[in-house]
Amino acid sequence: MMEYQFDYAKFCETFNVKDDNAIDSLRLQHKHDINFKLFPYMGSGKTQDPIITGLEVVVSAFFRKSLNLEVEPVKYESLCDDLITEMEIADEDIEIFKEMIHSLFFEGDDFVAKNMGLYPYQTKVNNKSADRLADFLLDVFGLNENDCNIIEDAMKKHPYNVVEKVVVDAIQTSKTGIIRDNKSYFPIIHDVQEKFKNDFHFMLNTGMTSLDDLSNLLSVYYFYYISQTCVTLDNFGFGKRNSPVQLYYALDWEKVSKNRKCCVEGWKRIQSSANHMFSHALTLEILNQHTLSNVMLDYISLQEYVTEHSEQDVIIASEIEKAENTYTSCVGDYKKFEQIPYASGGTKTDIAIRHLYRCVEEQFLNTGRNKVSQSYSEKFAGFCKTRWVKNRRKSGLVLNLTERDIIFLTKISIKDKDKIRLIDLYKEYEYRGIFLDNISKEYLQEFFTKLNLIDKKSDSGDAQYVKRIL
Repeated sequence: MMEYQFDYAKFCETFNVKDDNAIDSLRLQHKHDINFKLFPYMGSGKTQDPIITGLEVVVSAFFRKSLNLEVEPVKYESLCDDLITEMEIADEDIEIFKEMIHSLFFEGDDFVAKNMGLYPYQTKVNNKSADRLADFLLDVFGLNENDCNIIEDAMKKHPYNVVEKVVVDAIQTSKTGIIRDNKSYFPIIHDVQEKFKNDFHFMLNTGMTSLDDLSNLLSVYYFYYISQTCVTLDNFGFGKRNSPVQLYYALDWEKVSKNRKCCVEGWKRIQSSANHMFSHALTLEILNQHTLSNVMLDYISLQEYVTEHSEQDVIIASEIEKAENTYTSCVGDYKKFEQIPYASGGTKTDIAIRHLYRCVEEQFLNTGRNKVSQSYSEKFAGFCKTRWVKNRRKSGLVLNLTERDIIFLTKISIKDKDKIRLIDLYKEYEYRGIFLDNISKEYLQEFFTKLNLIDKKSDSGDAQYVKRIL
């Protein structure tokens, strides 16, 4: 049986609690990702922690970390020397050969990959935000040894031209067992993992491995995971790991009115939840200052435990209250904790968690520290507003699908079939978290008709099929 106990000493160490007696000051640092890792963000500004708006910068690190590869930087002169040693090149052709290698594989001093087999060797970007995001996606998508084998097989089978082949052979790498010894991110929702892997494996096996395609895939599932996680966290112990909310999109070129589902049940549905990200990260960090070694607990796992062991409900709730009292005693510049009401209904543990969260949230909303919370959630909102959201002026911000998105989504939905029923294609979109109302569906059908992709089968009544996009 799990013995959940609040660990005061661990709390003081994690949050750098000061021992001074200044009751009107903040005596701790709001730290996260120490004992519980939730999101790949920091509360610092854009300069120190840049917003990642396009996931092209993540693909190389994603492959490298998947394969546990530690890679030496590819240097232009060294690579050329290695290639010249291996190949028979006339002296008078050496400079031309070197110029060709630079034009094919380098931008300035950076080695740039245009072939999946070379992605792990691309010059590392000096961007900790991109590196953290790659770690995060690996963890929440649940990539394992089997996935690693599929990636390696795909890289071996991937077609190389003659020059690429000799470059791959010439690049020196050292493969390690595990290069990540840090704590993993905790996956709040689980249904994303199988969905991502199905699409990822299909793309690897069919050569849909351009930087554009792979960054699109990561973007689809990055948004899916975080948006669903934000909503789930706001439901605390009663959140569901495998029951995604329906988020409605509009097509880029259609006009929308305020009462459409894309305006009411799209970005607006998740915007407020996204604003709570930092408060949840800190609440979960506080909850994980316990005596259970190397165990990460979220709201749902605590709720499931007390539901199964009802005699533990009061005990765990009292330990959470100890955590809250310790926290609030260290936040001396906010004086209204006692005015925060308790929720009603649910288990005592869930009520205690909700009140702790409210304490964290209220002190941010009512002190100068709110900028840190905003900066944290802005990392996700900034990505969305660049990639998935369009300003429809009077209708507000709306989740948006471009022609590029539709072609990509249709390819991974149809996979290797010749065609798919239009109504089944809508279901495939929904499987990936993308819902369209009837008006948007009509616009989508018109789009496929213009591309000559609609096929009416006479033996199927009015059934319409969308042909595979080549």
